[in-house]
Amino acid sequence: MLHARMWGCYSADMKKLIGLLVLLVVLLVALYLIFSFWHVRPLSLSAPAQGVEITTGQMHDEGDSYTIDAQYPQFGIPTIDAEIQKAVEDASTEVKGYPANPSDSATPKNSLDVTFDKVYVGPDIVSLELILSEYSGGAHPMTIFTGMNFDRATGKQLQLDDALALTGLSVEQVSAQATAQLSAKLGDGFQFPEGANTNPENFSSFVVSSDKVTFIFQQYQVAAYSAGPQEVSFDRKK
Repeated sequence: MLHARMWGCYSADMKKLIGLLVLLVVLLVALYLIFSFWHVRPLSLSAPAQGVEITTGQMHDEGDSYTIDAQYPQFGIPTIDAEIQKAVEDASTEVKGYPANPSDSATPKNSLDVTFDKVYVGPDIVSLELILSEYSGGAHPMTIFTGMNFDRATGKQLQLDDALALTGLSVEQVSAQATAQLSAKLGDGFQFPEGANTNPENFSSFVVSSDKVTFIFQQYQVAAYSAGPQEVSFDRKK
């Protein structure tokens, strides 16, 4: 009889514990869904800068042949925010249009993951690096590191000529100094010097900070994939 009573109490306690665990799981799932479908939420890692409150835009989408998971900064400046969001949406549309992978593929779905880095908000310029990583199978994803830079007053996106003006250098001077920096850093790993020659397209991706302009070279542009993306920086003169 004593054992029966003890077992009954034990069973009741177990049922209460299981009930609490189930309730906790339901609450966690509910919170996850709420935060997943909020389009914008505060970016806790970045403090407000120059009067701007930075938030993180979210995009989560999944279909039969693709998955999209994107996070991108929003600055509360409509023209700038719209350009950033459009870049993410354009990349998403492209991936959604890819043919479905074969049913026996080790990669069942094409994917796009979007993150960001190097956020800068100055009195005159807003800058960020948007990182778009596509994977459709194979040895590794294809990742594009895109610098996006804006005139804060007008929302106009800055071009290479604007970046050169900030450094006080010509594209020829930037090319020569970039080639020297990459050669010193990579040695024999500097396999594709044409990726840093005077072709303006080689310097189309850049970011700006309070004291630097940094040009970003994509994977395979100047070195092997394993070397990762490369960067060279120049002091701002204005």
